[in-house]
Amino acid sequence: MLAFTVVEASGGNVVREARKTIKDARYEENGNEAKKVADRLAAAEKSLLEAVPSEKSTRKKAALYFTAAEVQCRFNDIENEKIYLKRAYDTALYYGSIYKVYQYMRLCDSVEASAGGKVKYKYREPARKCLLAYRPNLLNGARFYLHKKNYAEACRFLDLYLSSACYPLLRRDFLDQADSTYFRAAYWMISASYSVGDYEKVVRYVPAALRYHGQRQYVQEYLCRSYLSQGDTLQWLQALKKGILNFPDHTYFFMSLEEYLNRNGRYDESILFADRMIQYDPKNHLFWYAKAVACMRKDDYPSCVANCDVVLTLDSMHAGANYFKGLAYCSMAKEISGKMQGMDLRSADYQKLRMDMLDCYFKARKPLERMRNLLPDKARRWAPLLYQVYLYLNEGVKFEEMEGIMQSLKERKEKE
Repeated sequence: MLAFTVVEASGGNVVREARKTIKDARYEENGNEAKKVADRLAAAEKSLLEAVPSEKSTRKKAALYFTAAEVQCRFNDIENEKIYLKRAYDTALYYGSIYKVYQYMRLCDSVEASAGGKVKYKYREPARKCLLAYRPNLLNGARFYLHKKNYAEACRFLDLYLSSACYPLLRRDFLDQADSTYFRAAYWMISASYSVGDYEKVVRYVPAALRYHGQRQYVQEYLCRSYLSQGDTLQWLQALKKGILNFPDHTYFFMSLEEYLNRNGRYDESILFADRMIQYDPKNHLFWYAKAVACMRKDDYPSCVANCDVVLTLDSMHAGANYFKGLAYCSMAKEISGKMQGMDLRSADYQKLRMDMLDCYFKARKPLERMRNLLPDKARRWAPLLYQVYLYLNEGVKFEEMEGIMQSLKERKEKE
């Protein structure tokens, strides 16, 4: 793919022999001959790497790494020729060789940079040209593994594609990474990293991925989920609030925050966020419903009913709003029943409270029956409430039906 003209004039036998092997390596149709070529190249690479630890000269050590990269270039050239000739080729070797070229070229440049005094980079420019030439296929390798759903391998290639933009030898080519492909690759990276549970890399690449404008709300969601998986509640909450602010239509952030606040008894905060979202979009029943749930948890039953009514005005078939409206009225009825304890049954106050209680059960009946029709398989939720309603409203036949449903639920639970 790329011809190198750099020659190590004072290099040792290892470099000279390896370059001779590279020069002689050709694509072979015969399987046995092809294996011999591959074995010779692999042996040359091994000898180069084995010579590194004992080499004292930074110039010669850089040559060893550079030549190892050339070995991998030859591997890639051979596989590339197979593609050109429409022969079967080794995809893993094709992309893997590019991965190794990047590794060896980086090591070569790092060794040259480590020399004291004013550094004269012998290999930086040819290395730079090589890496830039291979860069599109580094990303293609990531795409290949993403398509195969091999997210661990995809992460390796994407991480190298992204991190290599900061290599000293490539830095001037990717100033501020102002390349839309880079930002899209960062999005793929956080998606793949989340799939394999590498949450640290998700967090690391979120700033770049957020510059990929097509999927910014999902980038923020991956960040939130990663913080949650890491157990970092503080960062998770901050990321959720930022998500609500920047992406109010992406309901994951709002619903996750509401669930957390309600679960931890922070109902006033939950209602506050719901009110903010209602101001943003008063026709979105989700926000009114969230407020209704928080009011119910706070035991503010009249407010729960009022917010459920708004939801049902926007969506009369909303099962949750029907349920919580019925539950709120049943809860109000129980509160009134508690006040009636110990009172004179013939007193006017008792009779008034009794009428108020029955009125609450009467108002609970329709939304609960509607909820039953909408979600007949959720009997564990509506059956106990309708049992109370039919009992106090003296609905004999319906009460007996509900009593039978309650008994069936009890027997099923015992079997479980």
